[in-house]
Amino acid sequence: MSSATAGGIRTQTETRPKKAPCDHSLMPPCQVACPLHMDIREYVDLTAQGRIMEALQVIRDGNPFPSICAHVCTHPCEDACRRGQVDAPIAIRAVKRFAVEFGGDRMIRPEAETSHEQKVAVVGSGPAGLACAYYLRKLGYPVTIFEAHSELGGMLRVGIPQYRLPREVLDTEIHRLTSMGVEIRTNARVVSIDLLLEMGYRAVFLTIGAHQGLKMGIEGEDSPGVIDGATFLREVNLGLKPSLGEKVAVVGGGNVAIDAARTAVRLGVKQVKVLYRRSRAEMPANEEEVSQAEEEGIAMVFLAAPTRVRRRDGHLEVTCIRMELGEPDAGGRRQPVPVPGSEFQERLDALITAIGQAPQAPGSFGVRLGRGSTIQVDPVTMTTNRAGVFAGGDAVTGPATVVEALAAGRRAATRISDYLQHRYPLPEKEALDSLAGDLRPETVEAIRKIGRFEWETAPAEARAQDFAPIDLVYDWQAAISEARRCLRCGMGAEILAQDRCATCLTCLRVCPYHVPQLDQAGSVQIPVDQCQACGVCVVECPARAIVLRKPHDRRHIDRELDHIVQTAVQSNTKPLVIGFCCQYGLFGTGSLAGLWRKAAGGISIVPVLCTARVEADHMLRAFEAGAEGVFIAGCGVQCARENTDFWVQQRIAKVRRTLAQLQLEPERLQFFTTTAGGNGDMGQRLEAFAERIGTLYLASVLIQEVQK
Repeated sequence: MSSATAGGIRTQTETRPKKAPCDHSLMPPCQVACPLHMDIREYVDLTAQGRIMEALQVIRDGNPFPSICAHVCTHPCEDACRRGQVDAPIAIRAVKRFAVEFGGDRMIRPEAETSHEQKVAVVGSGPAGLACAYYLRKLGYPVTIFEAHSELGGMLRVGIPQYRLPREVLDTEIHRLTSMGVEIRTNARVVSIDLLLEMGYRAVFLTIGAHQGLKMGIEGEDSPGVIDGATFLREVNLGLKPSLGEKVAVVGGGNVAIDAARTAVRLGVKQVKVLYRRSRAEMPANEEEVSQAEEEGIAMVFLAAPTRVRRRDGHLEVTCIRMELGEPDAGGRRQPVPVPGSEFQERLDALITAIGQAPQAPGSFGVRLGRGSTIQVDPVTMTTNRAGVFAGGDAVTGPATVVEALAAGRRAATRISDYLQHRYPLPEKEALDSLAGDLRPETVEAIRKIGRFEWETAPAEARAQDFAPIDLVYDWQAAISEARRCLRCGMGAEILAQDRCATCLTCLRVCPYHVPQLDQAGSVQIPVDQCQACGVCVVECPARAIVLRKPHDRRHIDRELDHIVQTAVQSNTKPLVIGFCCQYGLFGTGSLAGLWRKAAGGISIVPVLCTARVEADHMLRAFEAGAEGVFIAGCGVQCARENTDFWVQQRIAKVRRTLAQLQLEPERLQFFTTTAGGNGDMGQRLEAFAERIGTLYLASVLIQEVQK
């Protein structure tokens, strides 16, 4: 990072991540929607290929605590996934969870060296604080976390039930911070920022969360038996078991309300219901959580709100009123309006209120507060009204998601480093341009429909008995199959230069998805927001004017062929058989595993991302390099693309005609593909092919000897 001195302030140059050469890919909608902007497309594709450890590395590069997010992320990426326009979004969080669990993420131990002397204090250990400490330590700063409770984690520990986030997962992630050299001080409630500055801390990051429950503003809400939702969850998570009785209602429609209701069920409450003043469509809680709550026997009462609470005969008499939806509010949601004369009574043992939370910044901090008691900060620098004091997370935004808090912590670490190094921060810019636009109906119609592989959960009757984790991780087959549904948005084809295009319309004819178009000037255009990156047009273009925006296959195939030929020459391998095999089938689904196991003694395999991208030139080059036999193996019915086998067969027929002209047997080139019945005969078919090639090779050797 370069800098220049101007008026005593150093201004940093723009530090956008550099793209790989010739990489013109666009940022897909899932990555745009992710607060951390994780490279989702990349790790999903690596998972589909069975390259799990590489996928895990991509995940860890973009997220400091992927194990936590794999359990509790609200996955906004899935809402933005364009696969949802075809059938159903990719189960991105489930794929990430599989990679984390399978790859042994908990064994990773990040290291950091101290390269700066300025100490930083992080007040609070929620997700924003943990992320800020992680990234500051990676940048080389000495960091100390101050936590008021006896254990770290903030709302991760005291606000999220253990059935959603197992404590061993949280403890393992936090342990990484100590292994990096982050100093931890628990049972250390900070009451004075001035004292921290006097202790030598050059910067302070306030991430005190939003733990204070909001009041309903109704008569009797302070009665015994009325419990704040955040307080209730905190007590349970800290090991206490509040006595609730047999009938409990929870007021609210957010995730805290649903968590409180499901926690009450696990504490043995026989009848639990949720009262929400709007309809289900307006409910902000995660839909998956709401559905699971209903499966566990929790009743949802919509368009209803309490108006009064009375304590009588050891019970609560709660008066409620029916609501109807009126005009939209400033946020776009329709306002609930009481229906006159619609009051009804609820007789309860306890009432849990979860209508929102607010931060509680001590007045001694001396920071300026805004609406909802949130801390006011500069939107660019994240600084408060006090020099060297920054704030982020729920304390600034109000209650937000875990992944949003992690993003705030990462951004705060960068801003604090800018401050300590006397740099003025530039507005953040994305590394890639974003992909925009929906899929056209004709494109959607052409895409193969593949049902979403939903991950399993424990049976409702079993999971409601205790706080054991309820989500079951994918097995290998489900994870790979789900990952293969990804459309690889933003990686489509592009024309190198219009002057190279011969306007032969071959791309229009061969595209399985009807993407290329002629514009008004008569030039061919390939809309990147529609292209499915199958590569058929790239291979079939006679002018070689089309490339993929993120090229990989051609260079990869060329390198693999060169390596195979060099190895064969050095080892004097005869006869040499070269196979181009679908990489997903070899390492992902395993449908071609039989071929890989048989790849020995003269058989060499070139993994390719799709057999549709194997060109006729590749096959001919293999023969020119000395191969006696060449084969292509695709994953057949498991292929996520349309018409792959058709195009492979077309090219094989073309190459066979060339072989015949060279007086070589066309049977030296074969195509293997899996069938709906299974793949158990793949190894046998390859063995038979190799034996046939051996026979042809022996015959040619004998003929040469006779001619001598």
